[in-house]
Amino acid sequence: MKNDTATNDLTFSVENLGSVRSGSFTPKPLTLFCGPNNSGKTWVMYALNHCYYGLSFLAQGSWKEERKPSLPAVEPLFAQNLQAFNDRCNSYLQNTVFNIPEEQLSNPRIYLESTLSLPKIIADWGVLSPFLMPAERNGLHLFFRELSARRAALLHQVSHKGIDMERLLRNVIRSPYAAPIAEYINWLNRLFEISNQHSADFHKLAEILEKTLAAGAYRMNPGTGSIVFKPHQTKQKDTTPELDLHATASSVKSLFGLWFYLRHQAKKGDVLMIDEPELSLHPRHQRAIARLLARLVNAGLRVVVSTHSDYIVREINTLLMLGESAAEDLQKKHAYDQAETLKTDQVAAYLFDEGTIKEFEVTPDDGIYASTFDEVIDDLNRVNNDIYYSLQERREQEND
Repeated sequence: MKNDTATNDLTFSVENLGSVRSGSFTPKPLTLFCGPNNSGKTWVMYALNHCYYGLSFLAQGSWKEERKPSLPAVEPLFAQNLQAFNDRCNSYLQNTVFNIPEEQLSNPRIYLESTLSLPKIIADWGVLSPFLMPAERNGLHLFFRELSARRAALLHQVSHKGIDMERLLRNVIRSPYAAPIAEYINWLNRLFEISNQHSADFHKLAEILEKTLAAGAYRMNPGTGSIVFKPHQTKQKDTTPELDLHATASSVKSLFGLWFYLRHQAKKGDVLMIDEPELSLHPRHQRAIARLLARLVNAGLRVVVSTHSDYIVREINTLLMLGESAAEDLQKKHAYDQAETLKTDQVAAYLFDEGTIKEFEVTPDDGIYASTFDEVIDDLNRVNNDIYYSLQERREQEND
């Protein structure tokens, strides 16, 4: 990306995306989508990912042979006119990006809004590569090879049985999943091809992930084609064996995709989108991944996350407070690195609730005022305290 400031001016408006009737948001280097379950956060991420792909491929000059399956071919008007860009993107949301019938999702829309022209937007962004990690990643990390093998076996078995191959190919090649999930499966099937690449920008941060979150080391086994993980030794003479990924903890499975992406593929200016980064993580590791996300932002990635984690939001609040110039002594006192701190102009946070999208206030004094979590915590404390003191009072009365 060539100009961070210009891209901060891009605003996206959405309509009829899952539970979201309408709303808008302006992504910053770190953008958080928060809110209850089934409030539309994932739907909006999928639509945003689709728009990012459009900008990326237009920056490369074409949406033709090299495009993702969810993207249409480029036309001159489409490449120059923002309204035409939005219309074309929206024409593919229903049947391709979300891949669901109209009775389940009617007339979904996302609009890129800017005072800049489309060519200027594309010039400012440069060539980026959006990468979305879906919440289904734990299962996909285990079964992506089986999905591909079964599809190939099906094609082999029916090739000699007089079945309409053209119709079969259409049904087999067309994924039954939403486009971001299908694209993630395709990405997993290219791991060995991608493993020949090396991310100069984020290799060290992949190592930090292994050390602080996974507590071990990932490896692609070229002999068996499997993903293996070796936990860190707990004792000097410990001979901890390597484990196939299916035998590891759920947190190790969840983090594999992020580790691989950072080690082999991520580049400055790219957009990383993670649905529920807290997936399978202990609260301590949820705090750690918030610090890693801040490092990624400061190293040049743009990050969008959908989260239910109060721990992640509170840790980001800590990083925002530590980003103040007067907080250097507190960074040392609590063992934070300067590369983990954040400024308020780097962070945007949005509440998805009751069919709308509302922006949270972000300040250097308090960080993100995420009322959706505070209300639940306050209610939990109120109920807990009432039960505790009521029981204590009853015991005292019984003893009298």
